[in-house]
Order: sequence, then structure tokens, then C-alpha cells
Amino acid sequence: MTPRPEEATIKQSVALIAPALLLPIAAVASLSPGIRDSLAIHATPLIVLGGCALLGIVTGRGRLLLGVLVLGLTMSALINSGSRTIFHAVALLLPVNLGLIAWLGETRALSARGAWWLGVILLQAGAVGIIELLNPSSLGATLARPIVDIDTNAWLPLPHLALFAFAVMLGLHLVRFVRGRSPLHAAAAWALVASFLALDTAGSGAGPGDLHFAAAGMLLALGTVLEPAAVFHLDGVTGLPASLEFNKVVRRLPRRYALACVTIDDFTSFRTEQGPEVSNRMLRHIGQALKKVGGGARVFYLMRDHEFVVVFKRKSAELAARYMSVVRRAIEKSTLDVAVAQKTKSGAKAGVVRRTVAGTISIGIAEAQAHGADPFKVLRDAEEALTKARAAGMNRIAVHQSSAQGTAVQASGLSA
Repeated sequence: MTPRPEEATIKQSVALIAPALLLPIAAVASLSPGIRDSLAIHATPLIVLGGCALLGIVTGRGRLLLGVLVLGLTMSALINSGSRTIFHAVALLLPVNLGLIAWLGETRALSARGAWWLGVILLQAGAVGIIELLNPSSLGATLARPIVDIDTNAWLPLPHLALFAFAVMLGLHLVRFVRGRSPLHAAAAWALVASFLALDTAGSGAGPGDLHFAAAGMLLALGTVLEPAAVFHLDGVTGLPASLEFNKVVRRLPRRYALACVTIDDFTSFRTEQGPEVSNRMLRHIGQALKKVGGGARVFYLMRDHEFVVVFKRKSAELAARYMSVVRRAIEKSTLDVAVAQKTKSGAKAGVVRRTVAGTISIGIAEAQAHGADPFKVLRDAEEALTKARAAGMNRIAVHQSSAQGTAVQASGLSA
């Protein structure tokens, strides 16, 4: 659901005003010895970052969880190490990680993509730990090397590489906020500012930067809460992503990809003979089988003519045909046990009939022939190949090729 204009304006205003109140409070508390040395202040960063991480897990907002993890690891490195090399390393890694995590699309906290990001972050943490043990002087000199011939050490403890990383990431998020008015990108920009202040405070010896790190975590959480939740359209029968989700995906396809169109053979007659209940179960059965296809493919259900579409990123049509052949043979061998309630002519229940049904699929595959090819033209080519596969006798795979080569049809039982 698209937020109303006045609601969007309020969220944008909150994302801009709240940091202006939060950051001065964190700065005053960090610079006041009587406040910053209290037990409550020392516990605040742990409580805040832990709460933000829990919010990310509960709401499925992986970017928040990963961002808070980066802040926590940075804070831990600064607390447990007095090495200048470690300071320069985390000062460079922090803006790069925060900026990229907020820039890239949302991911579920517990997903393959989220696990990949988690692995990257933990790998960096391991590298920082190795640097702490080895303390290579050459690396420290490289990180501290100035980019321009200007001495900033007198008023900024951060090396030029870190300053450049902060400037680039801050600029990118400001531009994206101005263009899209997204609360998350406003919050990400402010979180970068808070992280910069934390590193500046810690690096200059003015005190620990824990409260600024806590403020950065709170700002990321604020942006996450204010950011409208992504709407995901699922088909009510198969449970697969529907046409609107397919339309989103085709806008972000890489240069090379293949599309496979799939239909259940003679499904109209099957529906007439078996009824809508059994037909819907067969659609779900085929959908679940297609979800097991290899190659990192994604499956969509377009509803028109009961058509499934499988998207293979960075795969050729021939390779996609091999993956689809495995699924086709599995469906050919599978059966579905159903129980159908029978009724008399008057409408009363006459009992339940149990039977076993089976089906086969035909598949048409096409790939993008050139960079910038219209994905819907590729989809039409796949549908054309599907038509030829069905005309050749069903339970087949047809691969669309250039007009000079024609369409290759794979018969049942042959390996693709």
C-alpha cells in the first residue's frame, strides 16, 4: 500500500528532525565526565544495540541487524585495542559497510543473502583480529597515507582514506534521499554522521564514542521503522510470487539471463474432469516441484493460461534447459493423492472418493540475445518455444534460438 502524501511528509520530517535532537544529547553526555562515567551510560550502548538487533530479527529487516552488527563490532574493536592501525582500519571499514548495507535492497535477517552479508562482516572482523595480533607496520602506514597534501591530523584523527569513504557514502545517501525522499536513507546519512563523531571522539582521546555508536543504531532503527514495508504479491493458489513480482524482477535482470515458460499439459481437460479443487492442488504440486529447480532460479506464477515462469540469472538457455529437464522428469514420475467429496444431485454429501492423479509439463526456454534486450520480448520467445513444445507432443522442452537456427525441441526422456 502506498503511503498518503501527508503521511510520507511526516515520516520524512521525523527522519530529519529526530537526529538533530539525538546527536547533541549524545555529544553532551560523551563530553561530560560526570555523565559519561555513570553505570547507566556505560550500559546504554549495549542495551540500545541489542534492542535494535532484536528489532531487526523480529521484523525481518536484515539491513538493521547487519548495520547494528557493524556498529557493535567497531565499538568492540576500539574498546579492546589501542593500536592506531586498528583504529585506521575500522575507520575505513565502518562507513563502507554501513553505506553499502543501507544502499542495497532489504533482505530478511535469516536468509541466504543475509547469511552472505553476515559472512562478509565476520570475515572482516576476523581480518581485524589478525591485524591486532600481527600489527604490520606497513599496513598502518598505508592506511594513514594522505590522499592529498593537506595535514588534517591537527583537527581530525581520521586518516584521509576514512574521510574519503565517509564523504562518498554520505553524499550517495543524501542524493538518494533528495531523489526518493526515503526515511531510511535520511537515517543512514545521519547514522554515518553519528559514526563519524564516534570515531572522532575516540580517536582524539576526548572520551569513548559509545554513545554516538548507540545514537547511530537508534537512527538506523528509526529509519527502518519509518520506511514503508515492502509489499510482496503472492498468488493465492500456488503461494508463488505473482505477476507484479515478476514485473519487478525483470527490471533488475543482468546482462545475461534465460526465461522458462511452463504449463501443465492439457490442463483445461484436467480441470474439467477433476474439478477446481484437484486442479488447484495440482498447480500447487507443480509449483513446489519447480521451486526445487537448480541454478539459483526463481519461480513465478503469472495466472494467464496457468503459466509458470522460471527466471535464470546469468545462465544460458542451454544450461537452463538442463536444470528444467531434471524437474520435468521428476514431475513425470510423481503422482498426487487426492480426496474429493462427492455430492448427490440434490447437493448432499455422498462420501469421499480417493484417487491418484498425475500430470506432465511442457517447457519453452529463451535467453536474452543482446545487452539491453526487452525482457518481455524474451518472455514472448519463451512462450513461442512453449507452443512448439506442446505441438510436438507435450512433456517436452523447446529452446528458442535465433530465427536462422529455428527452435530446438527436446523429446520426453532425453537429457537436456
